[in-house]
Amino acid sequence: MKAYKQLGIYIDFTNAFLMELINKQIISRNIEFGIKSNEKIQQHSDKTAASTQNLLKHPIPSAFLLEICDVIRNYHQVVLFGPNEAKDELFNLLEFDHNFEGIKIENVNTGHLTEFQKHDFLKEFYAITSK
Repeated sequence: MKAYKQLGIYIDFTNAFLMELINKQIISRNIEFGIKSNEKIQQHSDKTAASTQNLLKHPIPSAFLLEICDVIRNYHQVVLFGPNEAKDELFNLLEFDHNFEGIKIENVNTGHLTEFQKHDFLKEFYAITSK
């Protein structure tokens, strides 16, 4: 039986903290919210030209969103959480992109969380939704 891949993405004003839940353990990595070259956008334009054009219209740097989207493609279930509108903007983009139709994506408002609180939230979220 293939493993069901679950991801949590906590987005604050400067970073996206990606946390994969594997056997009740969390593996984390960080994507910084910064201006990057358009090279990454060009690499992805063949895959999702319409999505890329939508991303270019938003104030969040497109390369940042594209990097997160590339990660999300590899999961079955994703929860976006955090204190600001960046996660809402990403959620809205993903919700209308047919490339993410097979992925269950949820958006949860939280306050600012410490690293331990992020991990606890993610474990509790998937414990409840897996029942």
